[in-house]
Amino acid sequence: MPKSLTLLDRLGRTIRTLDGRALLEVSVSQPHPLDRYVGSWALVTGSARERGLGFAYACEIASRRVNLVLVDILAEELEARAATLRTEYGVEVRTITVDLGDLSVYPRILERLADITVDVLVCNRMYTPKDTPKILDMSLGVHNAMIDVNARAYVNLIYPFAHLMTRRGRGAIVIVSSGAGLIPAPYTGAYAANKAFQTVFGEVLWYETRGTGVDVLVMSAGLMDTQGHTLSQYPRWQIAAPRDAAAETLSAIGRRHLVMPGRPNRFTTLLTTRLIPRRRAVMTMGRFMERGLGKN
Repeated sequence: MPKSLTLLDRLGRTIRTLDGRALLEVSVSQPHPLDRYVGSWALVTGSARERGLGFAYACEIASRRVNLVLVDILAEELEARAATLRTEYGVEVRTITVDLGDLSVYPRILERLADITVDVLVCNRMYTPKDTPKILDMSLGVHNAMIDVNARAYVNLIYPFAHLMTRRGRGAIVIVSSGAGLIPAPYTGAYAANKAFQTVFGEVLWYETRGTGVDVLVMSAGLMDTQGHTLSQYPRWQIAAPRDAAAETLSAIGRRHLVMPGRPNRFTTLLTTRLIPRRRAVMTMGRFMERGLGKN
């Protein structure tokens, strides 16, 4: 093959005649970031719900022939998801049923996985009250429980695995945050604050691990079709499918440090963080949340 065509193979470009007709089209997909981890292991937290984002990640990872460790507090649902992954994708799947808000479980998780190498870590588990109360309407117990799951759990899981990955010189860490972490979101204020921690923690970790062979990626998620009637009052075009969001995020590993899946998500973030004053952004988000959550 001529060198020019070899270059086209790599770039996936099109040669056209002067009148615009396609003379030669070459479309070659780029290698997927997970291809280097085929046969290795990925750990995904918050992966028990069939319609959840964590299970969507697990399916996408399994489709790339990477074995899985599923971690969640819901034992029966976790085993059901594991069985589905084994049957549909032919990968090995282990399950660990723990409450990630309990800081004593992390040494046990490491012990359970001492015989395998976890090259991919997806921190997805989150906790927020279903009734989306105002900050002062939540008890201190709920505030602290949210911090345990949404902040301390992330640090306690990422810390040991990131050290193991940097020593090996390879690995990928996906921190599932939210667009709420970039702009205050009334009625989910504590959740937004937790997500802001995850975003900043992840972005700094990305910078500090550059050159180590470890890829760190923050997912800034938008509205997701995982909560049923909770999102019924939002326009459908604003709500992303979990598998689509997971696939877009995993494709960005090693190529970006932060990804915002879905055009509606990117537009909302651009509007509220760049195009209007901060005070107006908070007011806009407040009205948006009031309508969507039926608070008015």
